[in-house]
Order: sequence, then C-alpha cells, then structure tokens
Amino acid sequence: MFVDYPTRQTKLPEYRGQFIVEGNAIKKAYLCNSHNRSISKGDIMLFYRSEDRQEVTALGVVESVRLYLRRVEEVAKVVEKRTVYSIKEITDMVRQPTIVLHFNWHFYLPHPVTLEELQSMGISAPQTLSRLSEAEYLEIRRRAGIDERFGVN
Repeated sequence: MFVDYPTRQTKLPEYRGQFIVEGNAIKKAYLCNSHNRSISKGDIMLFYRSEDRQEVTALGVVESVRLYLRRVEEVAKVVEKRTVYSIKEITDMVRQPTIVLHFNWHFYLPHPVTLEELQSMGISAPQTLSRLSEAEYLEIRRRAGIDERFGVN
C-alpha cells in the first residue's frame, strides 16, 4: 500500500520500469473484512506493518467509508486506481462482506512505533481495524514524534 516506504522490497514491475500509481498516490483505498463499523469520515488511521516491520509506520485520515460490499465489480469500481490489490485479491476478499475505506495518506511517522512498544501500552498486535482510546493515540503520537506542527488530534 505504501510503495515508497524506505525499507520496503521493490516489486518486479518496478524493475521493468513500471510506475506503481496506486502505491504512490496520496489518495488511497484500504479493504478489509472487519466487523468493526465504528470508523467514519475524519477518523485518523494509523497503519501497522505486520508482515515485515511490525511497526506503526504511517498516518492517514478517512475520507469515506463503504460498508460490507459483496460484488467484485462494485469493489473494483469503488477502489479503481486507489489500491494495490489485484482483481484476484479482491475476488478472494469479497467472499466475506468487505469494507472499503478511502483515505488520504498524510505522512510516515518520524519514529515508527514497534510492536514491543504497543504491547507495553497494553495494545496487542493489530490484525484489522482496531479502535484506540484517545489516551492510547496520544501516547503513540508522543512516541512517534508527531507534534503540534502536524495538527493531527
């Protein structure tokens, strides 16, 4: 989703000179099968890299929410050039009701917050959409080095 992250592995199409538009965009789409319905426009999204870094690395703000879509064509049309998911991945995902979140990516955290730090705060490894308390968010913000210059509260 964040193809320009400094330590990510380069994908094969990039070696052939192809530009990954979806991953380099500011406006992105996130798809999931969460049962969480509490996310809405204007919510802050923190992104946890589970496969490689095990860190919270990026911040975005929700632009719109589409709940429980079930048709591949509908999801593909809604996400268009805002996601790096392939049609096969979308097809697999819509076997269960799918949530599509359009969001604006704002920045990478100056100091990513590790899984160990999250656990020390009583937060388990995020698996899907998870709601944080205001106190938890403020602590992550402090540890990540996000100050008032960013204006994200």
